[in-house]
Amino acid sequence: MLAPPLDKVRDLQRTLYRAARADPGRRFHALYDKVHRRDVLERAWGQVRRNRGAAGMDQVTLADVERYGVDRLLGELATDLRDGTYRPQAARRVWIPKFGSDERRPLSIPAVADRIVQTATKIVIEPIFEADFLACSFGFRPRKTPHDALQVLLDETWNNRRWIVETDIASCFEAIPHDGLMSAVEERICDRELLKLVRGMLRAGVMEHGSVRHRVTGTPQGGVISPLLANVYLHRLDRRWQTRGCGRLVRYADDLGCGVHQPSAGRQRVAAADGLSGRSGAGAQGCQDTHRAPARRWAGPGLPRLSPPDGARQHASLAALCVPRPLALTQGHAARQGPQEVVGAVEPARVAVRHPLRHDTAWDHCQV
Repeated sequence: MLAPPLDKVRDLQRTLYRAARADPGRRFHALYDKVHRRDVLERAWGQVRRNRGAAGMDQVTLADVERYGVDRLLGELATDLRDGTYRPQAARRVWIPKFGSDERRPLSIPAVADRIVQTATKIVIEPIFEADFLACSFGFRPRKTPHDALQVLLDETWNNRRWIVETDIASCFEAIPHDGLMSAVEERICDRELLKLVRGMLRAGVMEHGSVRHRVTGTPQGGVISPLLANVYLHRLDRRWQTRGCGRLVRYADDLGCGVHQPSAGRQRVAAADGLSGRSGAGAQGCQDTHRAPARRWAGPGLPRLSPPDGARQHASLAALCVPRPLALTQGHAARQGPQEVVGAVEPARVAVRHPLRHDTAWDHCQV
């Protein structure tokens, strides 16, 4: 029986993961040459092709690339990366509706060539940071799904933590400081060429209304590597939360949830976080009286999402997905903090405390 062909890209990822796992203090210095390896670029193109997506600022589509020649483009990218002449283009900025509100969120669409390079970079560095990420992080990670995060919250309710402290980070992808992010990346990577490449991706800017804007904060939402970089930065929050023993955290990208025994415990934690961030009382004083959500609607296979009371903001978040019946809801209206303040203060200021379920709930309706 013939042995299956060796997947060199997967073997590279396993090697990097095992090395990072074996030595948590190791900083990797020879990674850049892996990014422009031909097999890595080919794997990156395959992922970009499967994800489809629109054209970037240069208006080059995937079909245009195929007509131009995939091998030809990958060869040019490998040469530019090897010679140090690669320069990412600014991403095209569009605005899309935000689920559950009248707001619109910014979406940055990099050029196809830049998406290939970002994917190749992600293929190389993701195993290193995956070795460090804690079990509380579920967003945009291999073999992690929202259902896994939901299961943790459900398990917490059986441990008598029947209230969920829920919050999110304001404008997370747009507000992450580049200096802080690069500092987090440099905890594990010291390859100067690779760090220069990542920094160039962050500083490429976005084009909107015919002009290019360069910012010192943000990892543009819509970029291939942006979710990984956001997780790298927010990993500091996970570590501090674990060190200070604030309860079992569940984080899905910029959405956070934590089970508590009673609402007062959740408010005390928010007040303590406000004190750490110099915003005493912003969270606890912003809470209103308890409301009861009058109805529910289903949001996917077996997962219920509650319809909030009139005038309350709708949350498409983990806590809102874990209840197959109406629940009591306390919604805080204090101003949210950005990612820089959150990482420094352990917890954001805005909070929603939810009573997730009763023990007589029909579990066969929750397919987790």
